[in-house]
Amino acid sequence: MSEQRIQLQFTPDWRVTLLALLFLPLVISLGFWQLGRAEEKKQLLVAFEQKQAIGHLPIIDLDHKTDLSYQPVSLSGRYINDKSLLLDNRIYQGRVGYEIITPLELSANDQWVLVNRGWVAGSVDRRRLPTVNAVLGEVKLMAEVYVPLGEMMQLAEDSPTGWPRVVQTIDIESLAEEFGQPVFPYTVRLDVNSPGALQPNWLVVNIQPEKHTGYAVQWFGMGVALLVILLLANTNLWQLIRGR
Repeated sequence: MSEQRIQLQFTPDWRVTLLALLFLPLVISLGFWQLGRAEEKKQLLVAFEQKQAIGHLPIIDLDHKTDLSYQPVSLSGRYINDKSLLLDNRIYQGRVGYEIITPLELSANDQWVLVNRGWVAGSVDRRRLPTVNAVLGEVKLMAEVYVPLGEMMQLAEDSPTGWPRVVQTIDIESLAEEFGQPVFPYTVRLDVNSPGALQPNWLVVNIQPEKHTGYAVQWFGMGVALLVILLLANTNLWQLIRGR
């Protein structure tokens, strides 16, 4: 007997086709989005390394027309201890707490700088605020300029009055108006060995570029799987494979 040869045939399954066509553009777009995020994180890390290589510059000498992200700075002055802000919903090692931000009045002029001193743990009882230890006298600080990448999501309303004050975001323009003082346009993150430093909890990037690339590979892999399912559902390819 002669062996009967099975030819590739098109057997459309519209339900599978419809689902595949709906999800395929989504997974492909997510893959390219992850690749874009990886590139963004690479650029942030490069910018950070370049600024670190420059070293600490006096904060009063900075050119505000340039990108100040991650620029190490030196500054001298006195903490305004009775005007501390508690930036809410800050995470460190899985615990929720606050970042303590205390204004510093510069010795060189009348400008104030909002100094992010670091993280402290919060209480289960939200009415109990952590104690913010005062730092007295003239201090010399080393810090790093923090320029936000975008608008921060606000999870709750800010407490409008009282000190120390719990806030969800830092509105420097409003604070400058309230203080009646010129305020440096960005917060600075205090170096760990500077007076008044608490627990640093910030990272240059929260997810490394390689992980974003790995996520992209997973999304593209799902796209390939959808194409295979689409091919098998709409042809007799599986019968051909089994018949060999």
